[in-house]
Amino acid sequence: MRSVSVRISAVILASGLVLSACGDSKTDTATATATATESWSSSKTLKICSDIPYEPMEYGDGSEATPSGYTGFDIDLVQKIADDAKLKLSVSVTPFDGIFGALNAKKCDAIVSSVSINDERKKNYGLTEGYYDSGQSLLVRKADADTYKTLPDLAGKNIGVQTGTTGEDYTKANLPAGATITSLADAPALFAALESKKIDAVLQDLPVNLFRATKNDQVTVSEKIDTKEQYAMATRKDDAATLKLLGDGIAKAKSDGSYDTIFEKYFGKKP
Repeated sequence: MRSVSVRISAVILASGLVLSACGDSKTDTATATATATESWSSSKTLKICSDIPYEPMEYGDGSEATPSGYTGFDIDLVQKIADDAKLKLSVSVTPFDGIFGALNAKKCDAIVSSVSINDERKKNYGLTEGYYDSGQSLLVRKADADTYKTLPDLAGKNIGVQTGTTGEDYTKANLPAGATITSLADAPALFAALESKKIDAVLQDLPVNLFRATKNDQVTVSEKIDTKEQYAMATRKDDAATLKLLGDGIAKAKSDGSYDTIFEKYFGKKP
């Protein structure tokens, strides 16, 4: 699912011969950059893959009163980057467990979907600097809040996680004795399973669990787990141009104050 796609580039020699070369680290920088930018530089459309809904980071059904039809902290931030670059933003809704495969298959230019930075992703993908401090958390039914205060309290219980996420990885690495894991495709499925008592807790990203608790007074965040995670935007490893576009855009948003404005819109205070 996360295999790195191979680029074949044509190199014209002075003698007129044409040789083919794999797009690895030895590929001519100018050629690689031209290939990488071909999509959005020619179409003037930056296409991103995003796992929607994942409130408050990305959500909507394509009919929101926004340029892309979607909204959320991540979406607003990348919309600002696209606007500054005079590009249209196109959002491809993609389940997270297949989102890196979609990027490798060039179905989008970048992943903007609360992507936590970790060593595996740094090795295989281009990642911007972290733009949001996250972490993991436990969401439980309010009736169970005094019983399941921390992850070890869920010994022998059923913990829900989202497939392919760092929350799933963390739960597997720190699974309480006798506990089981239920991996589901997305956050709405996890919330539904918790509320119907099919699982005893949801372990996933803190901002998403916190936001759910504001929407449903029957659930609460019982533990905030400081995993030192940060979100980044991801590109294919060889796509230096898109990585620069996004990285420069994040830096500009932070320097001109628009990052703070977007942050306050969804979280109520400056980061």
